[in-house]
Amino acid sequence: MLMKCVMASKFKRAVPFMLSMLTMLAALSAVSAKAATFESEIKITDMGLHFDGNKVPRGTQSQDAAEYDYLFGNRITPHGDAVKKYKNYVFMTWYKGPKTDRATMLTRLNVDTGTLATIEFPHRHTGFQNQWWIGESHNTIAVGISPINGTIHLLYDMHSYSSERPADGSLSDDYFRYAYSLPGAADVSDENFTLDRFVQDDGPNDYNHLSLNGVDNPAAFASLTYPNFHINSDGDLLMYMRQGGNNNGGYKFASYDAESRTWSELTRWNVINARSFGSPYNWGLYGSMKYINGKLRVGFQQRANIQDDKYLYQNGIYYAYSDHPNGASEWKNYLGRGFDIPLVNSDRIKIFEPGDLVNESRVNQVHIVGGFDWTVTERGDVHFISKVRSIDQTESVSAHTYIPAGTTTVINSTDFSGAEEIYTSGNEIFIIGLNSSGRPFVERAEGGTNNFERVYNGDSGNQFRHGVVHIADGKVYYYLMARGSGSAQPLYLQTIDLEIQSTSPTPTPTPTPTPTPTPTP
Repeated sequence: MLMKCVMASKFKRAVPFMLSMLTMLAALSAVSAKAATFESEIKITDMGLHFDGNKVPRGTQSQDAAEYDYLFGNRITPHGDAVKKYKNYVFMTWYKGPKTDRATMLTRLNVDTGTLATIEFPHRHTGFQNQWWIGESHNTIAVGISPINGTIHLLYDMHSYSSERPADGSLSDDYFRYAYSLPGAADVSDENFTLDRFVQDDGPNDYNHLSLNGVDNPAAFASLTYPNFHINSDGDLLMYMRQGGNNNGGYKFASYDAESRTWSELTRWNVINARSFGSPYNWGLYGSMKYINGKLRVGFQQRANIQDDKYLYQNGIYYAYSDHPNGASEWKNYLGRGFDIPLVNSDRIKIFEPGDLVNESRVNQVHIVGGFDWTVTERGDVHFISKVRSIDQTESVSAHTYIPAGTTTVINSTDFSGAEEIYTSGNEIFIIGLNSSGRPFVERAEGGTNNFERVYNGDSGNQFRHGVVHIADGKVYYYLMARGSGSAQPLYLQTIDLEIQSTSPTPTPTPTPTPTPTPTP
């Protein structure tokens, strides 16, 4: 009896303590749940172009079909490098629906006033190889703004066009599409944000410049795809695109001189036809070039022109960075070992082989397509995400591969739910996407870790098909297409504050190589 009383007495004394702990945990949970906060949602238009039809074989769709059929994917707006923050403005590119319109559009949002100003360009979405009635998801519109002179730059509607592609030669004089504005156009008032701020090429209603500097050069500017713009630490505008095909392609990039209003010559980052330069095979890149936290960097999966290995398409994780402000030289692999560009042998920058995560060795049985992305924190933590599965679907793995700042140790975690993209702000990393209800979510982890926690989850309002994320000043600018019907559907911009807690004042330098071998799984 005494024992029971003592135990009861201890239990009574413990109750307030447990309640206090529960209250504390609940409070911590509430704080965590509010770590990213919704700020606003603004409708951009009801007329975003969407491929609402079916995926079709080449050349099979009728021009008169009511739906907008497509060849690759059904997503064209928003897509690619379609949203940028500049001063108190957000710039967004889009194609105008429905199928019979397809105009190239640029909208500027004033975040202080909430007002929109939109420019419609004469150019119409080309469609697959100049067949406008077949949608082409590769033909994205990229926007860049020079913070030095306020010029606006657009690269758009290209998928490896040349005098031979399409075969009928119909784009031999229209294989590159570049539009640019007069200085200061990014900052004009809403009523002055008009088409006449852009520089015409050969005549009225022609804003499609065939090169960056006005000189025709098919060898340099033909066969380009996937345009992107970035700003370096000096405020210079950089651009890059991929030239060539899927298993024999390379990145080319250039920088913009705001004072002279000219672009540098295109620099080739890796060779095309690598076998001719000593590589055992030709190869292409599936990834991106990004200017992140003070350096121009490249991360990709390789698509090798090898027909008898276990990989059906891509393999590997490859990464490099430059200590030169515009990436012209001083390229290094993750161990800090230098190499010259254009790169010939991709093995010099290989980090990890995700294909080894599945137990499969038969020819063309390992599938690594989609779900690949990478980022680098301000401190220097390098992160990659990837997916791998066997063709027969018996094995499927999502991997998070990372190198904590100040080390050369490659950590590979399969305790990862998977994602399509990964982002950074400060020293934190983020997974941002749409949840099962079609609303935005945000997951956060400290850089150099795999400890993701959901800190925002939309549970009401519009439901979305897809979107493009841009992070600036600790905020997410999520450019989204709502779920609708037809080939013209609504576009919105949501702003979410990531509530970044702290940042490191300077990045941790990449260490010199050490004798300690990198662990391999």
